[in-house]
Amino acid sequence: MLHQLPCRGMTGVHWTGDVHDWRLAPREYGAIHFHSDDIYDCGWPVTLDLQIPADWKSGFHALRLRPVSTGNADADDAQGIETLITFFVTPAVNAKRASLAVLAPSMTYMAYANNALRLHAVHFEVLTERLLMLTGDDIYLQEHPEIGQSTYDHHIDGSGRAYSSWLRPVLNMRPRSSLGNLAIDTHFLDWLEEKGIDYEVITDVELDRQGPRALADYRVLATLSHPEYYSEAMMNGVMAFQNAGGRHLALGANGFYWRCAFHPKAPAAVEVRRGITGTRTWESQPGEVHLAGTGEPGALWRHSGFAPQKLIGVGFAAMVYDHAGYYLLTEGASNPRVAFAIEGISQGERIGDYGVRIGGAVGIELDRFDVALGSPPHAVMLATSHGLGPGSLPTPEEYRTTVHGLDGEQNALVRADMVFFETANGGAVFATGSISYVLSLSHNHYDNNISRITGNVIERFLNPEPFEMPS
Repeated sequence: MLHQLPCRGMTGVHWTGDVHDWRLAPREYGAIHFHSDDIYDCGWPVTLDLQIPADWKSGFHALRLRPVSTGNADADDAQGIETLITFFVTPAVNAKRASLAVLAPSMTYMAYANNALRLHAVHFEVLTERLLMLTGDDIYLQEHPEIGQSTYDHHIDGSGRAYSSWLRPVLNMRPRSSLGNLAIDTHFLDWLEEKGIDYEVITDVELDRQGPRALADYRVLATLSHPEYYSEAMMNGVMAFQNAGGRHLALGANGFYWRCAFHPKAPAAVEVRRGITGTRTWESQPGEVHLAGTGEPGALWRHSGFAPQKLIGVGFAAMVYDHAGYYLLTEGASNPRVAFAIEGISQGERIGDYGVRIGGAVGIELDRFDVALGSPPHAVMLATSHGLGPGSLPTPEEYRTTVHGLDGEQNALVRADMVFFETANGGAVFATGSISYVLSLSHNHYDNNISRITGNVIERFLNPEPFEMPS
């Protein structure tokens, strides 16, 4: 009996290098990698059981916990302590469905859970060109390593962490804590609420366990700012939804990137193997790229022949370490097929040269159009990014050798593309190609051209009139 998920699928003394899949030569994979800081389930006893009423609205929710009052006002104020535990309410089984489903990327949230990379990476301040500021959560992580870190971090022996679980405290998945994935995603939910658009929330767990059935009742699917980690069932589920006539609004970048899986014997855990390329903070050892839980190859979906471009028309191209950019319409925007999306937008108009946190709709991480990687040839690239600087750099898989001119001021491949294309049975896909896109939605009291384009697309996608594939 093994406890707390030590790493399996590891090469042993008999490994010859001839086989890289442990299922084909189990004798060569006799090793188990134990770590004193392995963690799957912290084993805390249940102290609160919250029963969700059937009439609660589906969405992102949080349970607020505060200390019990001592009766001493000064002492209570001095404590100033509270915490919020995020959870998702999905639709009741027999409830009437909204037309729009928002897919919470819970697998990605888990991959980043308790990310402490910036505390330990020696190059962090140089990379981001800013001073590192510690939060209370950062200090707690340092003082309590027993709660475990993310799949971006290392065990104390220096090896990469292949597992992350939700059966432990997760500090950076709470409101008012981290400025990362979940906090960015809530900007789209805020915009939906402001515009009065009905929606429901489902998670990666439903998509992974149920496949296409999880999306079958919806006309429109919205994936959020950074759905980076995807299982095979999830990739196939989204593709099946699109090919069955569903409409997919892909609102981010660096999505559908790493091939990973929920562990079949430990279903609250995500398993990640980093492979030997891609934007990574550690690298799998030779022969150890296949997932221990399922046996399938890990690493990038691109290297399994399923690049993100095949799914949503764009795929990971670059990271932005300095200032954000904006979009300009392309010549393709004159195509009548995309007239609905850019209604009210003029040629030459800067789209998204504003936004909270980073100041622009094109930033953090970017996706681009590429037919060679699977972008549909009939897709329309209606806008592309401008204004990026030397801090915009391509992902490692985007170039084969180090040369001059790789940055966003000189490299035409460092960009974000806004893309639309039709799919089978009246479906369609609209992709924005930037993580920071949703951070611009609320600018000027929600009256701006990013908000306008998003509203145009959702309005048309909710319309049951089928899209027609171009001849």
